Amino acid sequence: ESVLIMVSFIKDHDFVNEFLFAAPTPATYTERSFPGDMFWLDDGENQKFPSIFLCKEGACCCLMYLHGNAEDLGLSYDLLKAFRDFLNVHVLGVEYPGYGPAPGNPCEGGVNRHTRAAFNFLTHTLRIPPQRIIVFGRSIGTGPATNLVSILNKSRKSAAALVLQSPYRSIKTLAKELVGAIANVIVDRFDNETDIAHCTSPTLIIHGRQDELISVRHASVLYDKCPAEAKCLEIIEGVDHNAFHALDHIIRPLSAFLQKVGADRLPAIQLTSHSLMKSLDAAGLLVPPDIPEPRGETPAQPGFMVRAIGTLLGKTSEWGIDGADP
Repeated sequence: ESVLIMVSFIKDHDFVNEFLFAAPTPATYTERSFPGDMFWLDDGENQKFPSIFLCKEGACCCLMYLHGNAEDLGLSYDLLKAFRDFLNVHVLGVEYPGYGPAPGNPCEGGVNRHTRAAFNFLTHTLRIPPQRIIVFGRSIGTGPATNLVSILNKSRKSAAALVLQSPYRSIKTLAKELVGAIANVIVDRFDNETDIAHCTSPTLIIHGRQDELISVRHASVLYDKCPAEAKCLEIIEGVDHNAFHALDHIIRPLSAFLQKVGADRLPAIQLTSHSLMKSLDAAGLLVPPDIPEPRGETPAQPGFMVRAIGTLLGKTSEWGIDGADP
């Protein structure tokens, strides 16, 4: 047990986190952004972090979105609205430590804590059953997404679906491909290849054929190792790591998959905008914490390691959803 604690401490405090997590700087939103949609959750270590909830009355599922490395919830907001409007689902966007106005330093442990706190908010505060929750992770976010669903499935619970966009086998495996033998010095984290072996919930994997950052081979390996009876691998031709069109490449395949597994035919979740705000207010989640100081004013200049490892899930500023029809 002491060895596991030591390994966890190293992963949460070593130099790799500085390169692996490249939050947009300055942040693309503040604690005053998205009035009515943003609230604050406790990470279990007396730190509050922002989340966004978009309510869709009559929805039968809730999609929990774990974003990529070089984006924060400000950059994800339009995509979250597209999920709500085109998929007819409630949507929860989760922020990572050190991203946006969230305090702390990003690391595997911190990201997983935020993910579990957000999931517990859905199941305990809003009383949404796990089998109604779609866990969606993009690139670096596929790590906490896969880990969460593996824990659920090992405890004989199930999610409505696990959705992985541009996933990797593990950070160390990816780093070896990008920078070679130097990656042997890092302690591995976000081991999707191990976690997905326990994922029996319906699983959809989406990957761009021309992805030069995370090879499509990663998606194929994860698909082969996933034991879910209902699983699908969508390889998008002509698309690299960041050139996904939200409607054509993500929402339509996901909609078809949810129909295939029957998630769209479940009874509606008893949740309205009014009941949501009442629950948030009663739990004291609407008041932002005191933010000690603003994020930096100038963009960070990434070095070699940041470009090689830290560009996992590069920033996507345009999702191609303006004016799209369902």
